[in-house]
Amino acid sequence: MADVPPVLSVRPQSLTRVSEILSGLRRLPGVDGAALARMDGVMVAQILNRTVDHRRVASVSAGLVQTSNMAAQEIGRREASHTIVATAEGDIVVRQVGEDFALAVILRPEANLGLVLLHIGRASEELRVVLGSAAP
Repeated sequence: MADVPPVLSVRPQSLTRVSEILSGLRRLPGVDGAALARMDGVMVAQILNRTVDHRRVASVSAGLVQTSNMAAQEIGRREASHTIVATAEGDIVVRQVGEDFALAVILRPEANLGLVLLHIGRASEELRVVLGSAAP
């Protein structure tokens, strides 16, 4: 039997809702893109510029979540709520969604970080609900 593509672990109707949630984040002022990846680094859904390598975003997002959680635990804290990578071209915010997914949002410098973090929190909760029943 042929291997099932990894994205098929999410039901099509759930995948449609995931894309809608990512689109909502993408519409925020100063947001360049949004993506949801599995914790093994495989992309689930993305709304990214064509110049961005979505496979790289998926693998880096999952790695950042895992590294941030490990760092927090090493200094006696709970898992990280989110990770921000600040660059001259804008920030990258990564947040774990449930046990199995990482949400990445790419910002331009003019983005209102507080507003975006608020929406990322809401989107994460919504994604957690959608993906909670996503397994076939």
